[in-house]
Amino acid sequence: MKKLILALFAAALALPISASADVILTFGQSVNGDTITATDDGTTTTIIGIDVPITVTEILGPVVTPFAALLNLDATSTGPANVGPLGVIEPFSGTFEITSALCGAGNCLSGIFTSATFGFLGGASLTMAGAQPPGSLIFTSDVITELGLPRGMSFSFANVNPPVSVDGTTIAGFNSSVSGTFSAALVPEPASVLLFGVALLALAFVRKGNRT
Repeated sequence: MKKLILALFAAALALPISASADVILTFGQSVNGDTITATDDGTTTTIIGIDVPITVTEILGPVVTPFAALLNLDATSTGPANVGPLGVIEPFSGTFEITSALCGAGNCLSGIFTSATFGFLGGASLTMAGAQPPGSLIFTSDVITELGLPRGMSFSFANVNPPVSVDGTTIAGFNSSVSGTFSAALVPEPASVLLFGVALLALAFVRKGNRT
């Protein structure tokens, strides 16, 4: 009996339970020109992309890449911009959705996020990045099943026009193109999780037996 318990424990230790994130989807826009519009009122900035034609170049799921999809992005600043020697950074929250008829019922990847948008003043690029932990980043997908923690996302806004600046207390409005990368930890299969739990209980049993 003890040999069986030790074997279970050894098998559990060999399970691929990862604490690191893997890339689950990447995309770039499939048309030339500006597809993202940001507007501001001096205190708040909203960044919008509606039905942006994109090409998904990598996806963790049973879909052959590359394939055409649509991106919708809606993000609004949640605090003032902070300008420092390395540029400007401002907190945002929002939602995104990447859809295609190839992705089950259509949802390749969607999410609700808190993030930060940052870039160099006078530059032609901005990055919107979020992660959980430390922030909040909720993913759903019809085809990607590995959506564990940690999770990360990054939208890259290129050809920002006019160049990055601040209007009042917020990032000034702009137009740009967009690309993105998303990551998440691989979640072990339920059977593997069960085996790991059984092994931990077995180890506790062995230790208790050794003390008696």
